[in-house]
Amino acid sequence: MTTATATTTLPADAVSKTIVVKRKEVSFWREAAASAIGGSIHAIIEQPITTPIEASITQTQVNGKSFVWNFQELFRQGALYRALPTALVGAVPKAVIHYSILNFYINSFAPEGDMKKADGRTATMIGMATGASEVMLVNPINFVKFRMQRPEWGYTGMLDAIQTIYRTEGVKAFWKGAGAVFVRNTICNGGMVGGYKFTELALSSSFDVPDGPRHMVAGAFGGIVGSFVSYPFEMMRAARTHNISFMDEIVRKGPQRILAGWAPGAIRLVVTSAIMGSIIPHLKSFSEAMVMPSVLD
Repeated sequence: MTTATATTTLPADAVSKTIVVKRKEVSFWREAAASAIGGSIHAIIEQPITTPIEASITQTQVNGKSFVWNFQELFRQGALYRALPTALVGAVPKAVIHYSILNFYINSFAPEGDMKKADGRTATMIGMATGASEVMLVNPINFVKFRMQRPEWGYTGMLDAIQTIYRTEGVKAFWKGAGAVFVRNTICNGGMVGGYKFTELALSSSFDVPDGPRHMVAGAFGGIVGSFVSYPFEMMRAARTHNISFMDEIVRKGPQRILAGWAPGAIRLVVTSAIMGSIIPHLKSFSEAMVMPSVLD
């Protein structure tokens, strides 16, 4: 007695759609890995340079004294790199979150998922969406880092800061200033990415500038634009983080107080944006060059 074996053949279009879906899954994980590696490189390069700048800016934002005075005072106390361990612990996950979200929006909105082919308006929208999306995940990391930058809080280290904040102010404290950060990040990232793209397009069309320097200059200009248009919300974030009145201690003291720390902050963002400008254009090609296990085998 023989047994007949039935076989089912899928229609060609169904097979084709399945292959496309699986290839997209491979592409997603490959690009996520590229974003993670690119973000980690960004963090490792950036933190040793920007940590003392950020610490001095934080002091300037809170006490209203000059950046130079605060830098010298922190140097005298040996506290310029007080927040470096916290910054390094948080830098890689922050960068991974940032670049993964950024890459997601690039793939969603940029033509063919390539930032090089996006126009200025699209690039600005991508930057704004990235800045707004990462707030809830990144705010607790930044909150602890900003607290560690001020010796006045008296924390002995990152773990002591986390425990003390949780014990005395509650878990919600880690999201203090999140509303201001949401607005700041949306505006700042829009300015950074949009400023970068408009500048890069202008340099490409008007000057014969090599790719590397062109992306560096465009990224630096984007940092200046982003920092200036978003700085009032950065000051609001600082006030919320360090439990001072934004209106009484900052706004009512005039424009000079509102812009306290902006110039060195712009330098810090120029460094960040220049690094971003060098990394962003290569994320797509880097992800395509990565060898990932195929789900089609």
